Amino acid sequence: MPRPRSFAPGDAVRAARDHFWRYGYEATSLSDLEAATQLNRSSLYQAFGTKRRLFDLALESYLAEVAWPRLAPVEKEGAGAKAVAAYFTALAAAFETAPPEVASRGCLIVNTITELGAHDAEARAFGAAYRERIARAFAAAFASETRPRAAETPARAAERPARAAKRRADLATAALIGVLVTARLDPRAAASIARATAAELKHF
Repeated sequence: MPRPRSFAPGDAVRAARDHFWRYGYEATSLSDLEAATQLNRSSLYQAFGTKRRLFDLALESYLAEVAWPRLAPVEKEGAGAKAVAAYFTALAAAFETAPPEVASRGCLIVNTITELGAHDAEARAFGAAYRERIARAFAAAFASETRPRAAETPARAAERPARAAKRRADLATAALIGVLVTARLDPRAAASIARATAAELKHF
């Protein structure tokens, strides 16, 4: 039976998020969302307006409750390359320990980029902002421990570490996206790649 109108919107968004995460946006029907949230169609429309609005809320919920908490240690001031390596190690552990049906969901944001990005400017912009925040966090972590060389001018000493940190961050971000896409196909392979990436990052 559908829930009474006094349902908690956050719970409904999380339930919808889990369904979108597993099946994608286009394959999810309103009937699917009714079943996932235990809300009837009228309640869904009254609370969220449209399927796309509920999907946008699901993406925001994923960032707030899954993606950004995982990134938080990397975003701490002076985190360093070890924090980025630890990020990949934790991701590997998550893929190794989660049930296969959970691990194979990958990342909701990356899934959305691959599903909708080619023809949906809003989804593409959302994905670009996600990637940019991760790359920026990685770059700051790498830059925090890059040392200037002897006899460099102050300007050069500041410029070189920033460029090197950005290159490393771009590589790490590309590796992350690859890991998250691979998880949809083979979570164990994704975990292996994540661990290999972590090992390489410790030498950055």
